[in-house]
Amino acid sequence: MTIRRYPIPTRKAPPRREIPPPVRRRALRRNPAGLLGLIILTLIVAATSLASALAPYDPLDMTPSQQLLPPSLAHPLGTDLFGRDVLSRVLYGARISLLVGGLAALIAALPGILLGLVSGYYGGRIDSATMRVMDTLLAFPGLILALGIVAVLRPGLSNVTLAVGLAGIPAYTRVVRSSVLTVKRSLYVRAARAVGCRDSRILFRHILPNVLAPVIVLSTLNVGRSILHASALSFLGLGVQPPTPEWGAMINEGREILRLAPWVSLTPAAMILLTVLGINLLGDGLRDALDPRLRA
Repeated sequence: MTIRRYPIPTRKAPPRREIPPPVRRRALRRNPAGLLGLIILTLIVAATSLASALAPYDPLDMTPSQQLLPPSLAHPLGTDLFGRDVLSRVLYGARISLLVGGLAALIAALPGILLGLVSGYYGGRIDSATMRVMDTLLAFPGLILALGIVAVLRPGLSNVTLAVGLAGIPAYTRVVRSSVLTVKRSLYVRAARAVGCRDSRILFRHILPNVLAPVIVLSTLNVGRSILHASALSFLGLGVQPPTPEWGAMINEGREILRLAPWVSLTPAAMILLTVLGINLLGDGLRDALDPRLRA
């Protein structure tokens, strides 16, 4: 007598629900504020990339006979105390400000994400030790912490970027940790642990992709915050050193002649305002597009 063995039907796990790219694009298009931020940021980045073609003069070229000229056809945004064209310096200064903002956000994101993943996943003493260090760093305002780091390392572009980036690590750590505490209780994480997946695979294959949405939004907003902090340090004389054009340093150069030639300081200040506003609006639009709970 032979016993027939019939295959046991197995149910496939339902596919993970993700927001398709067309839906994300439609959600961003339906958000006029986010779309406005994208347009502003695109125009600023395009003008920065074409600074060598758009700038009418050399940003370092000093002409004492043309100092403090008001805006005109020859100098659309006027000249500064040394006769340098303000428009040219603003365009070239955008390169440094955007570079510092992007690199500082990257320096803050990489260790912050890693610390948040490890702290939230393992918990226990690792979590307690990590979060106590982050709480200590958060006790200082970000600008004050960056100011202390620059004071120790000495002023300069690279040190300002490093200082602003290190000051942003606690925010990433806390955001990622809070998301990991929720995601690690999901069924697919328990199933991966039950079949013997290594912790590294669970962290980077199953948990990390599901906590990236708030990290992307935080990174976008952190770029704007980094630009503000770097400009503030340059305004205090601890950032980019003259005669290199940088928005914060340009505001400082026109501070004493604000009543006589307001365009020297107001022009870079307006550029900082527009850039940070565009980045923040884009961050809000990305949050609406990436979070399925906010979709209509």
